[in-house]
Amino acid sequence: MGPRVDVRTLCFVRDGDRILLQRRRRPPNEGLYNVPGGKVEHHEDPYEACLREVREETGLSLSHARLRAVLTVIARDTGTQWLLFTFVAERPAGDAGPVTDDEGDLRWVPLDEVAALPVVSDIPLILPHLWSPEPGVLMAKIDCATDDADSVIGSRLRMS
Repeated sequence: MGPRVDVRTLCFVRDGDRILLQRRRRPPNEGLYNVPGGKVEHHEDPYEACLREVREETGLSLSHARLRAVLTVIARDTGTQWLLFTFVAERPAGDAGPVTDDEGDLRWVPLDEVAALPVVSDIPLILPHLWSPEPGVLMAKIDCATDDADSVIGSRLRMS
């Protein structure tokens, strides 16, 4: 049996010059800020999982999300490979959210302040590309020492 591949989604929700970040309350990445996301269930495609995860974790009901990156994260210690379909979306007009759930506390953070926070280390790598006018999808391969996203030891990014 080969290495395990986990298929996940991430969604960068923007409200003007701010994005929604969640401070994780439990592993992996406990204590670090990340964006909403999670597992792709057996009956879903990554797009459906993205919309569901954002709704479950934030209370926001997105009508649309756009695929902007596919991240392949490989944990060297376990051999686990994470395939992260990364979407961007705008905050729904008139939506009262977000609400904090048991995954972690939610906060709107100005884009220029994100790097100063304890964020998972792939966010600064990909953030400049997500709202770039350049067409295509960012393909990123990120090597980590462990399943913790804060253990990046190398990366390669390219637009497809």
